[in-house]
Amino acid sequence: MTKPAEMQKASSSWRKKGLTVALVPTMGALHMGHAALIRRAAKIADRVVVSAYVNPTQFNSRGDFEKYPKRTLADMKLAAQAGTDVLFRPRNLYASDASTWVEETVLSKGRCGARRPGHFRGVATVVVKLLGIVQPDLAIFGEKDRQQCEMVERVVRDLYLSVRILRHPTVRERDGLPMSSRNLRLNPAQRELAGKWATAVRLAARKGPRKAPSFLRNLLRKVGGIRLEYAEVAGRQFCAAAWIGKIRLIDHRPFGGRA
Repeated sequence: MTKPAEMQKASSSWRKKGLTVALVPTMGALHMGHAALIRRAAKIADRVVVSAYVNPTQFNSRGDFEKYPKRTLADMKLAAQAGTDVLFRPRNLYASDASTWVEETVLSKGRCGARRPGHFRGVATVVVKLLGIVQPDLAIFGEKDRQQCEMVERVVRDLYLSVRILRHPTVRERDGLPMSSRNLRLNPAQRELAGKWATAVRLAARKGPRKAPSFLRNLLRKVGGIRLEYAEVAGRQFCAAAWIGKIRLIDHRPFGGRA
């Protein structure tokens, strides 16, 4: 399904029948982390909608937007196998003269928000658009994007949107790297470095909030090939982002976890 009006009509029909609707927002290039979110949605809702829309307003560079992986046929197959009822693939959610934005001004600061100006405004705006189109009872977001989860929850609370936001725990590869569509852009050597990055974040978090940032910096100097963007403490979580080549990776770990 590609037209917002058709999606609204379908969702409205379900709700009139007393069926519950769950939304899993994605930008496509689905992987097993997305499948976990979809399976969870299918267990708790009568209908599952997965949106696959590469939102241009949350990218900080045109090049990054254009290089975002696109795998339409594979997405359709994975979504169906995981329990999706509708794969919603809108072509464009912004009118040529669009002038309305949603902006959260507290939780979107710091961490990724400090390094990606306008990113969370783009995320908040497209999420509100999708919620308005799909009209779900609940929406499931991956905890990998922890700051995004926090920001979306605040937007829903502050705007009195009638939807329940659920977080799903970060789904990781065997070496601890959070599953992400961006991982598809890593070549074999970069993928090996990405595993070392994930291990470094985990080990740093074990050192506690005072020592974690400096420990991570020192560890990455020894590894080489990984450019740290930030290492910050947010509540009881150690959050970090880094670049491997032109690919940006994020991760977070609770303090005091096991190695």
